[in-house]
Amino acid sequence: MLPNAIELFAGCGGMSTGLLDAGIQVSLGTDYYAPAMRTFAYNHSYRNVRPLTSDIRLLSADQILAHANISRGNLQLLAGGPPCQPFSIIGKRQGLEDPRGDLVFQFVRMLRELEPETFIFENVANLASGSNGAVLNILLEEMTNAGYATSYAVLHAADYGVAQMRKRLIIIGVRGKEALPFPPNPSHGTRLLLGEMPYRTCRDVLDSLPDVEDEQAAFIPNHEPTDHSSAMIAAFEQLAPGTRDPKSHHDRLHPNRPSYTLRAGSGNFSPLRPVHYKYNRVITVRESARIQGFSDSFIWPPEIPRLQQYRQVGNAVPPLLAKVVALHIANIMGWKLDPEITVGDIQQREIVEFPSIIERNKERRKRIRGASIGRMVD
Repeated sequence: MLPNAIELFAGCGGMSTGLLDAGIQVSLGTDYYAPAMRTFAYNHSYRNVRPLTSDIRLLSADQILAHANISRGNLQLLAGGPPCQPFSIIGKRQGLEDPRGDLVFQFVRMLRELEPETFIFENVANLASGSNGAVLNILLEEMTNAGYATSYAVLHAADYGVAQMRKRLIIIGVRGKEALPFPPNPSHGTRLLLGEMPYRTCRDVLDSLPDVEDEQAAFIPNHEPTDHSSAMIAAFEQLAPGTRDPKSHHDRLHPNRPSYTLRAGSGNFSPLRPVHYKYNRVITVRESARIQGFSDSFIWPPEIPRLQQYRQVGNAVPPLLAKVVALHIANIMGWKLDPEITVGDIQQREIVEFPSIIERNKERRKRIRGASIGRMVD
């Protein structure tokens, strides 16, 4: 039997995607946010993962195990990344004063109640340094009290093949044993040490996609343009790759470097999208997904608003980073993996009708945003 896993705070499922790609059978993914779970279900149900939309604070371990169809004592891995906004360097940084801040300890509660063999906890890098590391120290102490030996590191996603300069705090733990060595050895870099490959660049992951104005773009899900004013387009034309526009604060991708960190935003805040290195427009959801490391088979259903699609991409764990961490743990634990089983049968995926290009353009124009076109709109 394959090792099984449950993902808490799953969002659209970047972590679950990476675990499944590694050959670990994710049995359940849960999150309170219905739009994200709609995306999760569309992309994971055919891979035999059950979605559960619920507030973790209202769930017991028995309920979770029942939904996952796992008997007590047979859970190998618990994974999750509680909302990171309370600890991010972007925003108010309220930490535990933010109502969402206590969710990091809901993860610990589930460790105590579910008693998985191992766990993966993911969050923003700032959790390790914010408040002089106080929250991290409390969290590690609580994990130790729950019976787990922990190891942690701030991982740079680009070091593991993701075309993005994204740093994440990863804590791993094992029950009743010595702490596992961590982090995994980087596979990519700039100095190209023994066995390393060059960083994956924006060109590596985006060049094979047609421009949004190309006829072929109409057949690529989530690859739709953003409307910009003529003044904004003119500004983009003058913006060199790898630089920031001093007026609009848009960053332009550099073709020969990894992307800037993709941001999600929250509430009414929607961060500016990077400008494509070749085209005078911001990147599409599909291009964002490629930068984050999602394959083109990972699709946001058409009823999910485009702003929500961007947000789900920005909130996700890069699947490749999750896969690397999962393989690292599995190798140490001696788990037998089989990604040919966990790939699933995509022909069994729910069939949805995507709107025509005319319909998509009509809907798109209903959602024109001032930040996108370079001016305020009613």
